[in-house]
Amino acid sequence: MAARKLPTVLTDEELASILRLPNVQTPSGLRNKAMLKVMAYGGLRVSEVVGLRTRDLRREDGRLVLDIRDGKGGRDRTVPLPDHVAETLETWLVRRKTLGITNGHVFCTIATGRNVHPKATAEGLGEEIVVTELKPGKALNPRYVRALVARLAEKAGIEKRVTPHVLRHTAATRMLRAIGDVRRVQEFLGHANVSTTQVYTEVLAQDVAAAVDAVPDVEAETKDEPTETERLAAEVLAALPLEVREALARMTRQR
Repeated sequence: MAARKLPTVLTDEELASILRLPNVQTPSGLRNKAMLKVMAYGGLRVSEVVGLRTRDLRREDGRLVLDIRDGKGGRDRTVPLPDHVAETLETWLVRRKTLGITNGHVFCTIATGRNVHPKATAEGLGEEIVVTELKPGKALNPRYVRALVARLAEKAGIEKRVTPHVLRHTAATRMLRAIGDVRRVQEFLGHANVSTTQVYTEVLAQDVAAAVDAVPDVEAETKDEPTETERLAAEVLAALPLEVREALARMTRQR
C-alpha cells in the first residue's frame, strides 16, 4: 500500500503573517480576516465557509458556535470558536449590517454597481460585452477564497502552496498538538473515520524528530548528568500522545 501523503500545514509564524495582511479598516479586509480566522481556527472547508449563514451562528454557554449543516458526507457538526475568533467575526457582522446586509450568507459580496467584461467563449474572451449587476449579500465564490488565500500567502513570503484546505490542516494539527486527543480532533473536523484524522499524528511526529535525535543512547558511554537539552527532549517525548509516539516509532523503523 502506498504511503499516505502528509498534509501541508503552516507554522505559527506563517499563519500569523497571513492573518496580519487584511486591512480591517475596510469592509472587505475585515470580512476576509474573519473568514480566514474561521478556517484557520475552526477547521472549516471552503465549501462550508462560503455556505455559512447567519442562522448557523448561535451562543451556547456564552460561547459563539457554528452549526455546520450538510458537511462532507452529509454530516452535521457544531464548531465552537475561540473568543478572539468570535470577536473578529462579530465585528464583521456589525460592519455587515451597516452596509445594509441583514440575514443570509455570513461571508458575502459587498460591492454594488455594474461589472462590464468580455464574454468568455471556448476560444477565450470574445468581443461581446457582458454587464453584470453587482449586488451585496451574495455568497462568495470558492474560487475567490482560493485566490485570496494564495495571494496573501505569496505576499507573506510563504513558498509552500497555500490553499483554504491548508488552513484546515493547520487548524487540526495545532489542536492535536494542544490537546493530544485524536478522537476529539476527529469530531472537530467532522471526519467519518478516525483513520483519516490519524495522518495529523504523522505531522506531529515530524515536528518532534529533533527531540528523538536528542535522546541519548543507553548503550553509549554514560555521563554523570544528562544535559539540559537531553532532559528537555525526554520530557517532550514523555508528554506526547500515544498516537504521536507510535508514529515516531514507525518513522524510526523506516530509517
